[in-house]
Amino acid sequence: MGQPDIPPYIPHPPTKCEIDYAPLAIIDLSTFDRSPEDRARLAHQLKDAAHHTGFWVVTGHGITDAEVNKQLAIGQAFYKTPIEEKRQYPCNFAEGSYLGYREPVRFIADTNVKENHESLNIAKFTESGCRFPLHSFMIPFQDEIARFQNKLWELVLKKLLVLLAILLELPEQYFVERHEYDKASDDYLCYKLYHPRTDEQWRAIEGKFRPGHTDFGSMTLVFSQTQTVTGLQIRTPSGEWKHVKSIPDGITVNAGDTLAMITKGYIKSTVHAVQRPPPDQDNFDRLALLYFLRLSNDAPVIPAPSPLLQRIRWAQEEKSDARDQPVRGEGKYFKLESISQPSRLL
Repeated sequence: MGQPDIPPYIPHPPTKCEIDYAPLAIIDLSTFDRSPEDRARLAHQLKDAAHHTGFWVVTGHGITDAEVNKQLAIGQAFYKTPIEEKRQYPCNFAEGSYLGYREPVRFIADTNVKENHESLNIAKFTESGCRFPLHSFMIPFQDEIARFQNKLWELVLKKLLVLLAILLELPEQYFVERHEYDKASDDYLCYKLYHPRTDEQWRAIEGKFRPGHTDFGSMTLVFSQTQTVTGLQIRTPSGEWKHVKSIPDGITVNAGDTLAMITKGYIKSTVHAVQRPPPDQDNFDRLALLYFLRLSNDAPVIPAPSPLLQRIRWAQEEKSDARDQPVRGEGKYFKLESISQPSRLL
């Protein structure tokens, strides 16, 4: 089946406002395959980010701008379809599934303002992963989406899992074997669209909530092309909220709850959120492209036998006060009294 013609994805212009960006480590994967010494050097570069921040940026990965922009064009075109078509295969949270189309139907606290994002989540195109029906609109693009997902595994995720294993002094394939692409897991590619709100809507929800959360699973990829509309923030180890900057050729990576659990909190699952854009981008839609890596279904969630953690006697997650205990998982909301707030709420 031939692909329909769809408009190209054209990113919004970057903000001209002064933004307080988080200092994130940049890991250049172009040297990964050179030698064991180069991998050891990259693992050392990743150590502080993985342990203290839980967020970093990878470059030199081999995923081209054209490939990312095509995926964004596909997502952009999907969201132009009538709501009846998007509702063809909805997410079923009651059964614990994130796959399919998620419609913005929940209201914010006691207001009449709904969530401002919708998403389409697509499973891996493998015999074990493709167990959820694909929207009719997406079928002509399925081969291209499948190739893109596989490249993310081969060129980015697998290499990062090797670096994390080296960091923890485990066999290089320790984490790879527990996330193998062809094994059954809940991985998914996510096309997410954030809609602008009116000033009246912002006033209605002001002080009502803070959508800070950690991610389920092992790692999340966020593509830099989707960050031209400034909104993604992380909470730093010092408790400050800072923006994540778009880096050319960059993919922002954050560690998730699973990696935190199997490393006893040594790898940090960081609280993050998407907040209101700066004034010169406040009327823009924000189209995001993400990939969520999950542990294989047959892999036990048990502490990794890390010689590093044993040597430093790392027994449990570091002690912290109550506001440092996140609500686990995408889409969860913090109560305001449990967390310090940034200047502009989502």
